[in-house]
Amino acid sequence: MILQALLAYAERDGLGDADFEPVGVRWQIPLTKGGRLSGRPIPLSDESTAKKPPPKTLSRPFSSPNELTQTGDKARAYFLCDSLERATLFLDPKFPEKHENRRAQHRYFRGLLTAAAHSTPSAAPLLRAVLAFLDNASALAVLHADLTAAKAKPNENVTFAVEGDDLLTVTALRDFWRQRRRAETGVAAASRATRICIATGKSAPTLDTTEKIKGIPGGLAQGTNLISFDKSSFCSFGLEQAQNAPLSPIAELKIRTALNTLVQHSREQHLVFNETIYLHWTREPVAHDPLALLTTADPDGVAHLLQSIRSGEHQVGLDTNAYYCLGLSGNGARIVVRDWLETTVGHIEASVAAWFDSSEIIDPDGVSLRSGHKLGAILYALVRAELDELPPSLPAALFYAILRGAPVPLPRTALAAALRRQSLDQRKPDDQRDPRLNPARLGLIRAVLNRLPNKPFTMTAQLDPACSDSAYLCGRLFAVFDRLQYLAQGQLNAGISERFYASACVTPSLVMGRLFRNAQFHLAKAGGGIAENIRKDFEEISTALGCEFPPTLTLEEQGRFALGFYHQKADYRRISTERRDERDAAKIAAATTA
Repeated sequence: MILQALLAYAERDGLGDADFEPVGVRWQIPLTKGGRLSGRPIPLSDESTAKKPPPKTLSRPFSSPNELTQTGDKARAYFLCDSLERATLFLDPKFPEKHENRRAQHRYFRGLLTAAAHSTPSAAPLLRAVLAFLDNASALAVLHADLTAAKAKPNENVTFAVEGDDLLTVTALRDFWRQRRRAETGVAAASRATRICIATGKSAPTLDTTEKIKGIPGGLAQGTNLISFDKSSFCSFGLEQAQNAPLSPIAELKIRTALNTLVQHSREQHLVFNETIYLHWTREPVAHDPLALLTTADPDGVAHLLQSIRSGEHQVGLDTNAYYCLGLSGNGARIVVRDWLETTVGHIEASVAAWFDSSEIIDPDGVSLRSGHKLGAILYALVRAELDELPPSLPAALFYAILRGAPVPLPRTALAAALRRQSLDQRKPDDQRDPRLNPARLGLIRAVLNRLPNKPFTMTAQLDPACSDSAYLCGRLFAVFDRLQYLAQGQLNAGISERFYASACVTPSLVMGRLFRNAQFHLAKAGGGIAENIRKDFEEISTALGCEFPPTLTLEEQGRFALGFYHQKADYRRISTERRDERDAAKIAAATTA
């Protein structure tokens, strides 16, 4: 079913050019008609203003990467656009053992230009200019010096422009390459066996080997194979190589192009977690992909999605339009299928909306609700610096639990990672914000708790004074202790939160009694109307808790403790902001009256 879904996607979007492929090109070499440099190499990028500009995506004549691995007399290169080392002999000094083969590939590159010049008289002057430049050792030395100064890498792709004419866009050269490819594929097709293609179900000549898919994490730099039978133990019925899973050339081309397109799209969305990339597409086109909101958390898009679900607005056809999600990783030269989800657009839309709704949380300022968090922000809220700190299976488990929706619970490992980070994070003297008041992390904790089977409480997005859960009340009371200390002693380098949070959220009875006694002194020292209001919170929460603190808290109870602490802190910030605004308004009114 995976192959058929990919094939349908390629046919829907008109993907699959057998003779050309999109590729990132970093450099363009400007030449005159006489074959001289007309300037320094020009860096190419689709986003020139980005911090790390990606190479510009251009259409390059296709050659099989399998051919480029050959050496000696069989060495091959791409036509018109290739790496700096193959096209211009800008060799990598780190690998001197490869220099001889790179020179052989460079000779083949020039041979293709010569053959094209003979076959296309209209483009011959452009090609002769490039050949004249490549024959000029001193001109190449100047180019290499410019490339070194620009910190170019030998494996970066380069193309040529003669008097402003980019060779990759010359129609005569593109026609030449198509004719050459048809002649080559026609000879190969005559020797192919005719079998049933596993993607189309039709009888057709089938391939012995398939081309590589690029951009799969964990795979080889030159690409990774979806279908590979390189050992006899993998083969059956006397069949060899890809004949064990036969594909027609057209089906293989479309499936490969679909995968390459989807891989590039998912990389742009940062849907790569722990060496696994997640591809997603629909059977029929949709105006808005709900899964894309997981990576962007666009406020308008999230608000519109939640509104459409809550109001019952439903676009016709969503429940019949198939939605696919495919998880792939590389293992050397082979692709590993990690996960496969086939559902409907309507189900994905409802699942993503439910995720945003369940992870909604009050902002640390206590004023506004935050309904959307980027998936990347959620994951980075669970680590100190890098995602490698997470258990390898956690990102994938969380991602697929979100897509599958309730009643599938969110992974408990996500809750454990969030609580661990909540305990370890400490505010430093120069921090503007308390790292424990991370809305993305607390939103995840709330979502996990509300998706638990047989959950005893439904956790709200903001302070819930009516909640009687002892763990939630302990968290609120801990925030009261922290606030009283701040009012009595000001900002400290290591206050109650930094010193006691980790132990209070696990074994409240060992810590809260001591803090309870200290709070009496802080309350007496703080004084004033603010302290009086906090005293009321202190008495109200203490009365609800009773005469004993819980001895230990389970993982779920630690999550409710964290929410209670966060909610109470956010509410205090809201009150402080309102009082400050009232004072400012009173000052303005007094000044106006005077």
